[in-house]
Amino acid sequence: MTNFNLALDSFNIIICIVFFLAVVFRNHLNDEIQGGFKYLLILNFTLSVLNILMMIFEGTANSVNHIILCIVTFLFYAAYFALIIACCYEITLYAGKKKNIKFVYGIMIATSAIYFILLAATPFTNILYKISDDNIYTRGNYFFAPLILEFILYLVFIYYTSINRKEIEPVKRQIITIFILFPQVLQIIEIFFSGLFLLGSGISLAVMTMFILSQRWLETTLDNLEIELNEKEIDLINKVHEAQNTKLEVIKMQDHTIESLSNLVENRDEDTGEHVRRTRAYVELIAIQLMKNNRFPETLNASYIRFLKRAAPMHDIGKIVVPDAVLKKPGRLTPEEFEFMKKHASEGGRIVHEILDGYENPEYIKITADIATHHHEKWDGTGYPDGLKGEEIPLCARIMALADVFDALVSPRVYKTPMSYEEAYHIIESGAGTHFDPLIAQDFLSIKEKTSAVNEIFKEK
Repeated sequence: MTNFNLALDSFNIIICIVFFLAVVFRNHLNDEIQGGFKYLLILNFTLSVLNILMMIFEGTANSVNHIILCIVTFLFYAAYFALIIACCYEITLYAGKKKNIKFVYGIMIATSAIYFILLAATPFTNILYKISDDNIYTRGNYFFAPLILEFILYLVFIYYTSINRKEIEPVKRQIITIFILFPQVLQIIEIFFSGLFLLGSGISLAVMTMFILSQRWLETTLDNLEIELNEKEIDLINKVHEAQNTKLEVIKMQDHTIESLSNLVENRDEDTGEHVRRTRAYVELIAIQLMKNNRFPETLNASYIRFLKRAAPMHDIGKIVVPDAVLKKPGRLTPEEFEFMKKHASEGGRIVHEILDGYENPEYIKITADIATHHHEKWDGTGYPDGLKGEEIPLCARIMALADVFDALVSPRVYKTPMSYEEAYHIIESGAGTHFDPLIAQDFLSIKEKTSAVNEIFKEK
């Protein structure tokens, strides 16, 4: 029997080491269940080592061996029930701590307390085991007491599994049943064969079964989940494309509405019908040239230019508040009239927020509002409405200011005839550093052919 037990314990130690490494390096279980498996395997490993030590020190009748055997046997019985409780706790983790879990924990604590009281008394009363003077281990007078406690625990877990059967997956229920019954059957066999130790191997086989079936179940679940996620991903991609297309259509519609509204405002002066489209084209050309020359890299990028181009048509939206008598006056405005005209800048920013807040990208709204409010500011601080100076003026407004002035210079108005391109470029050059940002003016003057070509294209329309 000793050789058979030694073989079983050696097998059990190997199984514990292999599965401990498997749990550590390749496991799909969550951290709590994985930790429970580790403790189970460590306890089971310890139990088999202690059983081997019992076999080594048993039978040699000297005081040292007797003391060692007493200590090892006591630790063996302590590890044995600790392993049973650890198995029970792992079942609760595996099941997911369902209803009546407090009752289950209460029974676990109560049976543990009873067992360890019995164990503590055993060296003096031989309740669970006894060691004779010639150093021979035998069962105690009430060796069956732990089996009764275990039986109570297993009945509780059968009850626990049954009342939670609807909440525990069928595969898990099967695994838990194996985990409960297999060690119990082996312990029943131990009763009829004194000296036979099967529990360690039984626990190892139960752990092996739980681990392998859990891994297989989880891998199957993950495969199914992956398929489901792939299907949902495809569906989501289709919906995203649909949403993007819808968004593009909405943006086109918004841009068309904004451009139409801006044109409506501008067309109150019959000579400025294409001003909105021309200035938008100039703004885009200037911004691209600035980015090519690595100007304002902290602000200027493709997204900013896209917003800038969309925002440009609304630069004069505030003119909606200016009366026709002022807006269409063919001669020079009086100081009072000019003060009224200047209101279109601050009013423009307010109108932009009223139209766009809550419906558009915040960056786009800010660019649009800054253009509408500040495109009449001047680099030297003499502009309006706030008298901003230099880089206090938002970049988008500095770009818009130049595009707006250039178009005004080369286009006919009710109060003037158009200038030649060279005259307009000369005025822009003269205004660099006073009216205009000098860097923007410099880059604008480097693309004369493109800006004049834009103006010619719109003349043909």
